[in-house]
This record gives sequence, structure tokens and C-alpha cells, in this order.
Amino acid sequence: MNNKMIKKLVMIFTVFCTAAAALGISYQYLLPLYLSYKLNKDLSDASAIGIIGGADGPTTIYLSGSVSPGLTAVFAVFAAIGIAYLLITKRKHS
Repeated sequence: MNNKMIKKLVMIFTVFCTAAAALGISYQYLLPLYLSYKLNKDLSDASAIGIIGGADGPTTIYLSGSVSPGLTAVFAVFAAIGIAYLLITKRKHS
């Protein structure tokens, strides 16, 4: 593979990892924070929140136990490595 192809693959992988890390952070930290403010409930121990609502019944909110945020950290590290690689190769070619 030539350098352009590798650079494109790294860029795609970096964008994917950045998006996955952002989604992980938003679902693990920002969504529970927003719902605890909106619903006036303590959601600090919840890691996953499911909201089920129907037209003919009440809305139900399910909270699950805590899950370690390791996967989000892995995606964040991969995104940082990809960004660093892209910046270094850009400097080399400049």
C-alpha cells in the first residue's frame, strides 16, 4: 500500500474512533446527567438508561447497573494516536 492509502485508512479509523468515544462519553456521562436534572432522580449509579413509551400507556424508564468506561477510553486513545499520526505525517510532507 502506498502512503496515501494508509493515510486515508488512518483518517477513516480516527474519525470512527472519535465518533465512538464521543458517543460513549455522551451515553455514559452526559445522558445520565441530563436525565437526573430533568427527572429529579439520582442516576449516579446507572450506566445504561432505557426509556420506553407508548401511545396507550405510561412511559417507563429502566436503569441498569454500572459498567466500566474502559471501552470509551480505548476509543479515545486510538483517536488520539490517529490524530498524532496524521499531524506527524503532515509535518513531514510540509
